Amino acid sequence: MEPNKTLEQIGTELPFKVPENYFDQFASQFEETIAAKKPRHITLRKKWMSIAAMFIGILVLGQLLYKLYDKQTVNKQDNYEAYVLMQVDEASLVDCYVNNSSK
Repeated sequence: MEPNKTLEQIGTELPFKVPENYFDQFASQFEETIAAKKPRHITLRKKWMSIAAMFIGILVLGQLLYKLYDKQTVNKQDNYEAYVLMQVDEASLVDCYVNNSSK
């Protein structure tokens, strides 16, 4: 582009053009775009369903972790009882039962 053109040299032609029938079709295209959007109540329902699914997932995970913890606690108790029984001889156990049953 030449730097010093006069208005007569440029002319009255506009450098940009609008596509044909743009303004005639604009209203119908705009309505189609609006109609394509999902209604708000469906969006809210999906949001609440995802929140409910997360809550159920947390409950199931909590139940699973509790059962694992409970199982581990029972195993520790069984191990402790076995350890205690290994430390006591049979004569001491019989003595303990005889003394407790006579009281």
